Amino acid sequence: MLPLKTILVTELTLDNVKEYLRVDHEDDDILLETMLGAAQSFIQSYLNRKFTDFEELPGEFTIACMALVAHWYERREIQPEKATKELNYVFGGLLDMHRDWNAVSATEEVLNESWKIE
Repeated sequence: MLPLKTILVTELTLDNVKEYLRVDHEDDDILLETMLGAAQSFIQSYLNRKFTDFEELPGEFTIACMALVAHWYERREIQPEKATKELNYVFGGLLDMHRDWNAVSATEEVLNESWKIE
């Protein structure tokens, strides 16, 4: 048996995603590529950190990214409450330990600017 190579979240490819989802057609390639990029971006926003801020990228990021793409691909709808709870578990359990809780997110910056009194 060959040793498995850990795939970093920044190295994920369309082929990795399709294998994970067990998709064997090309009909959804553009959609899956879009979802992959969006999931990577979403994770960085959630962490309040860029992947380049890490000396070494944890495997949890790859798992969270694949889980997020699978979630979006399998449901293709606005998240119902049950699905939101499932995602909260994925993100809380896998990513919270790497999150910068002191950073102000881009969303918070926009909200803070909109509430400023001059």
